Amino acid sequence: MTYNRYACLQDLNNYFSKKDLLGGLTDLEQQQLRKNIGITDSGEESKPLEITHSDIFQHIVNKTLITGKRYIITDFKTIYSSNTYNEDGNRITWGDEINPSKVFKLIVTAITTDRLDPRVIIEGKDWVVEYDVVPKTLEDGVSTKGQITYLRDSNNNSAFYDFKSMKFKRNNISGLPSGDYYTFSDVTDGVITDSTELHNTRNNVIKYGSINNVFLGDTYNNVIETDCSNNTFIKGCHDTTLKWNSVNNIFYEPVCYTEGSIYNKTFKTGDTSLAMTITKTIQKVNEATIISYLDPITYAYQVIIV
Repeated sequence: MTYNRYACLQDLNNYFSKKDLLGGLTDLEQQQLRKNIGITDSGEESKPLEITHSDIFQHIVNKTLITGKRYIITDFKTIYSSNTYNEDGNRITWGDEINPSKVFKLIVTAITTDRLDPRVIIEGKDWVVEYDVVPKTLEDGVSTKGQITYLRDSNNNSAFYDFKSMKFKRNNISGLPSGDYYTFSDVTDGVITDSTELHNTRNNVIKYGSINNVFLGDTYNNVIETDCSNNTFIKGCHDTTLKWNSVNNIFYEPVCYTEGSIYNKTFKTGDTSLAMTITKTIQKVNEATIISYLDPITYAYQVIIV
């Protein structure tokens, strides 16, 4: 009986969320319909239950979740292995005591007695989020509080990790302060902040398996495909697709309208070969990395060896 009641409430909420497709219901009509079928929003059973991550995971282990019930995980934060190492050669854990992550309240829904819907809501945000509640033990023995497995924010930036919290160390890059950078960063007066709330960071897709990439400056309309890592864009990147296995690159000048794979390259200050506002392809040919493009004046293909 409890299952049917919660399922009915959830279906009703789904119905109301699509009311514009059905011609619309006034607030009074909604209230009357709820009353007629014996379900109200004011009852205690309809309120999300605040709970810690450890407690909700214990409910999962014990199979004591209430099917259809919403819970608010009050203490979630992303805890992860950083790209820095201790004296023993193990990755240092960030997000908890060292380099603490932002704390988010996650609104989750039980779909069985031991399973949560992976689609969750972060309180106060209009992001699309998926979440795996299962904790993992990291190299130094610290346990996570589950992990965000997909996030798309209100500026249409998306990745398969919590790019709002995770940071990546950058040292010894000329003109760039050493420090811990977000995927999308802004540096003002030496202070590093998340740039994803800025209009000039939008419509970027980072695909599964790509991590430890840092973008500064205007960053929009980019796709970073699978297994691209340790790339640093210092003066912005837009309308570019970085293809599979592009790793260990530093771009001191802007990158735009470029597609292809590149690895182990540094484009130094003054090298604007990737900043030209024409469509370019970059690829490996034998042992050389080449940039090719159609010259808009001569209509002849041009090749630059880098």
